[in-house]
Amino acid sequence: MNLKNKMKIVGIILIFVILQSYFTNPDIFSTIVGKWKDYFMTLIMAIFIAILLEPIVRYLKKKSKVNDILAISLSIVFVVLIVIIMSLIVIPEIISSLKVLNNMYPAISEKAMTLGKNITDYLAENNIYTVNMEELDDSFTNFITNNASNIRKIILAFIGSLVDWTIGFTNLFIAFTLAFLILLDKEKLAKTLENLIKIIFGVKNTPYVMNKLSVSRDIFINYISGKIIVSFIVGLCVYIVLLITGTPYAALSAILLGVGNMIPYVGSIVGGIVAFFLILLVAPIKTLILLIAIIISQLVDGFIVGPKIIGNKVGLSTFWVMVSMIIFGNLFGIVGMFLGTPILSIIKLFYVDLLKRAEQGGKEWYL
Repeated sequence: MNLKNKMKIVGIILIFVILQSYFTNPDIFSTIVGKWKDYFMTLIMAIFIAILLEPIVRYLKKKSKVNDILAISLSIVFVVLIVIIMSLIVIPEIISSLKVLNNMYPAISEKAMTLGKNITDYLAENNIYTVNMEELDDSFTNFITNNASNIRKIILAFIGSLVDWTIGFTNLFIAFTLAFLILLDKEKLAKTLENLIKIIFGVKNTPYVMNKLSVSRDIFINYISGKIIVSFIVGLCVYIVLLITGTPYAALSAILLGVGNMIPYVGSIVGGIVAFFLILLVAPIKTLILLIAIIISQLVDGFIVGPKIIGNKVGLSTFWVMVSMIIFGNLFGIVGMFLGTPILSIIKLFYVDLLKRAEQGGKEWYL
C-alpha cells in the first residue's frame, strides 16, 4: 500500500472518529473544541497578521534595503503604534460615556416625570384620559432604579473584564510573535507546505493546488487590505463631520462606524446605533448631525472608494455573505464575522473550478 492510500485511510478514520464523538457525546465534544479553539484562534490570528504585514515588509525591504528582521520588526511596531493610538482615543471616551450615562439617570428621570405630568394634566383637563400619577410615579421610579443598578453592573463588569483583556493581550502578543517567525521563515514554511501537498494530493496535482493557494492568498490580502482602507476612510469622514459641528464623542463614533464597517452589512448598523444613543444622551439635537455623517460616509463607501478599492473581489451575493458571517461568527466570534467573507470566497474559488472540471469530463485532481 502506497503512502497516498495510507493518507486516505487515515483521513477517513479521523473523520469517522470526529463524527462519532460528536453524535455520541456532543457536550464533551463541544468542551474539547472550546478548549482547543483558543489555541487555533491564536494560530489563525498569527497567520492573518503575517499575511497583512507581508506587503508592508516587502515595501520596506524594497525602499530602504533593510534586512528581514528589521523590516518585520518595523512593520509590527507600526501596527502596534496604530492600535495603541486608537486605544488611547477610544478607552477614555468609553469610560467617560459610561460615567455620563450613570450620572444622567436622575436628570432623565426628572425630565421624564415632568413631561409625563404635563401630558397627563393635558389629558385630564380635556377629559380624554385620567392617569393615576402615584402609580405612574412608583412604576417609573422602580424602572429608573432598576436600570441605574444595571448601569452600575455594566461598569463593574467592564472593570472585571480587565482580566479577560489581559489574557486577550497575551494571546495577541503570542500571535504577533508567531507572525514574526512565520514571516522570517516563510520560504522554509512554503516549502514545507508544498511537501505536505505532494504527500496529500500527489506530485502531479501539486502545481494546481499551489496555484489555487496563491490565488486564494491574493483574494484574502486584497479584500482585507481594501476593507481596512475603506473602513478608515469611512471613519475619517464621520470624524471630520462630527468634529467640525462640535458633536460629542466624535472620535469614538468614528471608530465605532469605521471598525463596524469592516463587518459587512450589520457592522455599520450596530456601530451607528451605539454612537446614536451615546450622543442622544448628552446632545439629542446632534444626533441629526451623526445621521448626516453616516449617510455621507456610506455614500462615499458605496459609490466612490468601495467600488474602486474593493470592487467585487469576493464574488459573493448578499445571501452568501450573510451565511459566511453566521457560520464563521458562531465559530470564531467577531473575527470570524470579519474573515468569513474572504474565506467563503476562497472555498467558492475551489468549488467553481472543480465544477468546471467535472462538467468538462476532466480527471479528478485530488487524491
